[in-house]
Order: sequence, then structure tokens, then C-alpha cells
Amino acid sequence: MKILFQSRDFVSIDGAGLGFNSRRPAGSPWHFQGKVHHLQWQGNYECHWKGPELFWTVYGDDRLLRLAEALKSRGYVVEVKQDKEP
Repeated sequence: MKILFQSRDFVSIDGAGLGFNSRRPAGSPWHFQGKVHHLQWQGNYECHWKGPELFWTVYGDDRLLRLAEALKSRGYVVEVKQDKEP
């Protein structure tokens, strides 16, 4: 399962108590990856800058639905996809 959403910066996500941590540079410029560790969900994420927005993709199991709900409650537009979807 994967969760897709956008934010304007890292601070709004890092400081939200959602468990995003261990951010490090990925193979391409302006791309990052890390882990999500929370009591109710866990997974891995990738994000990259596209203009003024950060595009996030979080990979994990069905518990990520709780993360999607938490992001929606904070006003983010979230898309949920199953592993077989592009």
C-alpha cells in the first residue's frame, strides 16, 4: 500500500508527530528517503521537491490507512493506492 500527499515544507510534517524521521538524501538531487515510525503505523517514505511543493510517497501495510486519516485531519489531500496500482 502507498500513501501520496504534498506539503510545502519538511517542518510541517516533521513537527506533526506523525513519526517521519531518518531523512537522508536519495540517489537523485532534491530527492530524499526515510522511515515512518509511529505506534499505529510504520513504513518507508520517499519525497522530492517539485517546484514549491514536496511530493511524498509512503510505503507500508494496511496500517497506513491510519496515517492517511491523520494527514487528512490536518488538512492534507491524501491519495491511497494499493501495491498493484501505478
